[in-house]
Amino acid sequence: MTNVSITSSGTYVLSSPLTNGTNVDFLNEGGTVGGVLILTDNAQGSAFNITTQITAGSITGYGANIGGGILNFQPGSYGIPGDQITIQAVKDLFAELFVGGTANPDYAGLVGDITEAAQSGGHIEVLPGGIVNGLTFINPFTLDAGQELVIGEVASALFGTAASADGATLDISFGERTNPNSNTPFVDAIFATNVAINPCFAAGTRILTVGGEVAVEALAVGDVLITHAGEEQPVVWIGRRTVDIVAQVRPETVRPVVIEADALGDGVPVRRLVVSPDHALLLDGVLVPAKELLNWNSIRQDNAAERVIYYHVELAKHDVIFAEGTPVETYLDTGHRGIFDNADESVIAHPAEMQQRREAEGCAPLCLGGPVLAEVRRKIAARQVGIKLAFR
Repeated sequence: MTNVSITSSGTYVLSSPLTNGTNVDFLNEGGTVGGVLILTDNAQGSAFNITTQITAGSITGYGANIGGGILNFQPGSYGIPGDQITIQAVKDLFAELFVGGTANPDYAGLVGDITEAAQSGGHIEVLPGGIVNGLTFINPFTLDAGQELVIGEVASALFGTAASADGATLDISFGERTNPNSNTPFVDAIFATNVAINPCFAAGTRILTVGGEVAVEALAVGDVLITHAGEEQPVVWIGRRTVDIVAQVRPETVRPVVIEADALGDGVPVRRLVVSPDHALLLDGVLVPAKELLNWNSIRQDNAAERVIYYHVELAKHDVIFAEGTPVETYLDTGHRGIFDNADESVIAHPAEMQQRREAEGCAPLCLGGPVLAEVRRKIAARQVGIKLAFR
């Protein structure tokens, strides 16, 4: 029996544990706009049931649960994250690590490491085995047994014994920070599924500038690019993210897409083009994510890649530029800039807000299915047998 249902773009606040055996069920229509579950910690109580076993002054057992389970927690698509869980009860969760009125070493170490990493402005990934990877944290650290026990129990409480949270983004700060999901001015943590990396070029990709083609990693703010419409526009920001592909729960969501030379037309791309799965190309007047073009021949994912450095290029407005001679979109900030290593903030916007930004600010319609996508795929397939159909 489902106790709570959260529809697409919906929000539900849980301030006390569910009745044992009931669940929170995310119901995403179409899977592109997620819902948000907010777990609070206030004067009326906490969303978590917490139990701690202490032996000889040390924690030997720890339990945290919300009284039920989380069902159908889904990832997003094309840079719009799926379902999200915001935890405003992290301090309460970790308060049990105080033993005998003194901060247990497990607690002190965990707070120190995570606070320093969070204050650096980046995200922290809790990976299988308890390894914590601070994406903008200079020295990634590993949880000791006691710390891993607590993080593991919280993850299990939210995502079940399958520990699917191992690959989700865990963003923790023990300081005050704006909460994008409610009027409460604190965000202690956010769990989210793998956030799509949108839209990014792999290192080495050559971008057309007024001075010729330049590798994306060599671009700088202020460099002037030539757009699809023939305009000259300066770069306003360059994002960077290093992705450990093998550590992802769903590696296909970040595995680079390889588009071979001439796959889309004569000289398009002029050389092999490598982009993130959600990076869209302008074809027949619409933006089509690279992952929608896979034919595992001329367009495929690089299954051998274990690690990739992605870059995004942002202009003053969403636009189309040329990468390896191919018309591709620039970065559109829908509220997820914080996924990049060099972002100056780590807050991720509510999924519904992201969808609104995409629709309002996109430079061309986004195509994820239907007859237009079918025609695009037909033209690409035709090239495999020597029939050259042109894209507009």
